[in-house]
Amino acid sequence: MKDMDAASKLFTGLPEVFMDLVDFALRDTGFHVVRGSLKERNAETIARLQGVRSWFKKVSNDIVAELQVTDGDVTTKLLVALENQTCTSAVMAGRSLMSTAIRWDGWRRELKRLHKSRKELKSHQEVLDGVLPSDRMIPVMVLVIHFGQEAWTGLPRFTDTLACPPPLKPMLADCPSNVISFYNLSNNELEKLQEGATRAVAKSIRFVDDMDRLCDEMKKDQSFRKLLEEGPDEALDVITIATGLDMQALKKDKEKDMVKKVSKFEQHFINKGKVLGKEEGRAEGREEGRAEGREEGREEERAKIALKFIQNWRRRNIPESQILQDLQADFELDAATARQYMDAQPVNA
Repeated sequence: MKDMDAASKLFTGLPEVFMDLVDFALRDTGFHVVRGSLKERNAETIARLQGVRSWFKKVSNDIVAELQVTDGDVTTKLLVALENQTCTSAVMAGRSLMSTAIRWDGWRRELKRLHKSRKELKSHQEVLDGVLPSDRMIPVMVLVIHFGQEAWTGLPRFTDTLACPPPLKPMLADCPSNVISFYNLSNNELEKLQEGATRAVAKSIRFVDDMDRLCDEMKKDQSFRKLLEEGPDEALDVITIATGLDMQALKKDKEKDMVKKVSKFEQHFINKGKVLGKEEGRAEGREEGRAEGREEGREEERAKIALKFIQNWRRRNIPESQILQDLQADFELDAATARQYMDAQPVNA
């Protein structure tokens, strides 16, 4: 799914989408996000603070935000570092552990500077630690969102990646990978997602191999109607890349009846014999339709997402040199082409 990495970063970077995903991750804890509490945190700032930018870049997350969560009685701050994945990563739990550790060290260094400036470190040990016994760090949760069209098979915890007897694991440093894989979600879990763009994207990826089911979901789930009427376009881009369906064409369709609107889309494939043709040609037709759908308008879609990507990163005050590197990596571009995209997007856009 070329270009999905960049499109997914733009999608999950939307505040409402980010909070919906955190809510879903916390669904069994009794806690939920306090709306309006989200504050974006720049991972690059932490990297510069640490003085280990090159190493941190290898384990940095796509989006970092501070927010408040509550269970109705207790309200607490939470730092969420979100990672987007197209493919299963065998080392994600380890990366999550490193990501948490470097944020802990950043917190300790900052606190040490603050305490020293106030002359609050009294004992030799306090000077070495840089923190006081009463200091507490904001908890960090690393959340992984999997946009792949296959099951996530990565090990769930860091200790699962170690060659050691199970009785030893409770004694060892550990970290969960907290993966939300849309392809892995059951029907019941899909319905627990907040109605709207997040659920529409999840169902599109979950049912990408069953176009009949996906079209049926598009007709009956109000998430798709809301998405087409209200946006955001970032979600439409993700669905288009994942499924090959021209979601912008559905959005432009003036038909208000969602069933009729999707039926027109189905008819397009009927005429080509790609979705609802003869039974023996269904699987081949679907794959052909998806491949053709991805290819049609590919360059135009790529340019649009690339410009959104640049604009979004500039708003987060990411250095131009870093944006250029990320653009090359996420879109698989050479330096000259990436520079053309950068020049085409005004800095003050």
